[in-house]
Amino acid sequence: MALLLASTVAGATGLPAENSLAQSGDSATIDSLREVTRRLQQPDSARFQALCALSDALFAQDEPEAHRVGEQAVHLARRRHDWPGVSDALYQLVVNCERAADYVAAMQYSQEGAGVARVHQLPDEWRFTQCMGLVSVDTKDLTAGLKYMRQAYHQQGTVGNVPPRERGGLLLNLANTFLVLQRYDSVLHYATRALPYMQRAQDARGLGYVYQFRGEVYAMIYPQTRTTLDSAAGNMNRALRIMQRHGFRPQIASSALALARVYRLQSQPAASQRMAELALSVARGLKMPDYEADALAGLAWAHADQGRVRRSFDLDNRAQDLRDYLFNGDKAQALAQLQVRYDVKLLTEQKRAAEFEQRSQRAQLQSLWLLLGGLTTTIGVGSWLYWRLRRQKALLAVANQANCRAVAEKEVLLQEIHHRVKNNLQLVSGLLGWQASALPEPALVAALDASRTRIQSMAMVHEFLYQADNLAEVRMDQYLGELLGSLKIALTTPEQTIRLSTDLAPLIMSPKEASTLGLLVNELVTNAYKHAFRGLAQGHLHVCFASRPTGFRLTIADDGAGMPAEDAPAKAHSLGLQLVRTLTKQLKATLSVTRSSPTGTQIEVTRD
Repeated sequence: MALLLASTVAGATGLPAENSLAQSGDSATIDSLREVTRRLQQPDSARFQALCALSDALFAQDEPEAHRVGEQAVHLARRRHDWPGVSDALYQLVVNCERAADYVAAMQYSQEGAGVARVHQLPDEWRFTQCMGLVSVDTKDLTAGLKYMRQAYHQQGTVGNVPPRERGGLLLNLANTFLVLQRYDSVLHYATRALPYMQRAQDARGLGYVYQFRGEVYAMIYPQTRTTLDSAAGNMNRALRIMQRHGFRPQIASSALALARVYRLQSQPAASQRMAELALSVARGLKMPDYEADALAGLAWAHADQGRVRRSFDLDNRAQDLRDYLFNGDKAQALAQLQVRYDVKLLTEQKRAAEFEQRSQRAQLQSLWLLLGGLTTTIGVGSWLYWRLRRQKALLAVANQANCRAVAEKEVLLQEIHHRVKNNLQLVSGLLGWQASALPEPALVAALDASRTRIQSMAMVHEFLYQADNLAEVRMDQYLGELLGSLKIALTTPEQTIRLSTDLAPLIMSPKEASTLGLLVNELVTNAYKHAFRGLAQGHLHVCFASRPTGFRLTIADDGAGMPAEDAPAKAHSLGLQLVRTLTKQLKATLSVTRSSPTGTQIEVTRD
């Protein structure tokens, strides 16, 4: 829903939702507008209008000079001291930049427009403040976005004769901001307040958003009951009918996807399938691959709920492939190309070094035979050998320099690879967090959060390697210390006070083993935080990592309630504890669990 209002910034604030000039911004229109702006004998007011129209047409064609032409309109209005014209031209630039996702320029023009309106006491300062809020929300600065939206709301309240469409549009933008913040009571409040304004303005798109927001809120309310889900489905159906009646195709896809999720919560898989198929058809027609991936995932759920497991598996794979293509394709391709360039360069340097060594050996053999050729040519041969040896020494120095450069470039490339792997893992972690924030089921959210911590522990290894001087070793006391600190911040709650103490030996491990051990520590410490101190106000968790003559010993001990026998890692069948057993096996270690006295649990992972 955060993107639903991106196309209605202009519509919610008084400008047409779809600019007719931008729609007809073909070459003939642009050429004719350029000709109008070049006429020197026309009034400045007509030239100003032509510049504004030309800027719109150029933005529609994604032409680089669109900014310059819009700024020419602003400059012309300033020269004429036409401050309402300056405000209108700046606002047009804001809208066009926001549509083009040029958020830096949109924020810059919004700030300039707010200053002009404030200094010259124009009634549209709130419009620029609202745009600053929308840009902040689009760029994930939600605190600033809410601040600007509330400020725009108060500024608009001091202005008389604001059209109903604009009042309703600002209320919808406030509702959208609270929806991103997951403050559902405020979403329902502002969306309901926007309803009479949109009805009075006969704004079909705005009405559709009102019902869509209300449906989203009812779908998110916990506990989910039949009444709340029926309300969600009713509002979303009404929104979908409005969008279909007026041909708002992107909004049709969005509403259909939301309705498919609600039907699934209502245990109506056939209806959920119909909505997902509608969203898929619209998304493919509009070439919107992100909506297409969501629709494929919704279809997979619908077929799974109807017992068609094979079809569900196929659709889920297609959705995952599309998402991988969208989010990781470019980065994976760049990383692969970097690795190929490094391999080719390394092989070339190795070949040159081998050829030089062979030439050097042959030269030395030839020199020996020449030396034994006769005493009569000793002086001449000695001089020639001296020159030859000096030349070989120079060649060897050149080869050593080439090898040193190759090693240095290898280290830089390896550091870059670790840096890119770390960035990719953080991207996947962020995507999982985004997906978790949009899921209605706490169990799925918990599973995604667990996956995020696992990915972050792996990313931390690559971050250490990127910063380290030795790319083949990881110092475990530093890595585990930072990992445990990160876990403590992520898992600590206001209701509990858990003291975490550590005793970590400076043991050196390979990157592969360090990553495996980090995942193991992540699972055991996360499990202790979640289960060992359940129902307790405070506790103590101690992590010890000690070296052995040929291995290590990892000890994680708590003074919590103790682990029941059926929950021991050696016997339990949960995903996390299955992962613990698998990681222990990969480390060629043994796992043991003992109960501390009088309470608590001690887990040891030992490799001798």
